Amino acid sequence: MSNEKKSPARQVNKISVSKMEKSCQEVSDLLRALSHPQRLMIMGHLTQGAKTVTELMELCEVSQSQLSQFLGRMKAEGLVKSERQGKFQYYAVADERLIQLIAVIQNIFCR
Repeated sequence: MSNEKKSPARQVNKISVSKMEKSCQEVSDLLRALSHPQRLMIMGHLTQGAKTVTELMELCEVSQSQLSQFLGRMKAEGLVKSERQGKFQYYAVADERLIQLIAVIQNIFCR
């Protein structure tokens, strides 16, 4: 038996082909929803915790109207959720799997 490390390509073979076939459409839709640079930036900031529109405007350097459009679409696509707390609307990542996905993307491309 060899002590070689398995390459990532070999590890991929361990996934369930039937699960992969069933989830391809969901993953494709998710990646399409994330395919805009500004939406990726918003998601990157939201993985650090819920944020208000004002906080996101400052972090992403985008106008309120643009941000509202992005957040509206992202909410409709199930990427983010919102909750009113007092006079503020807080946005957060809607699915824990998205936090994991964004973390992998950041580890690959942002370090």
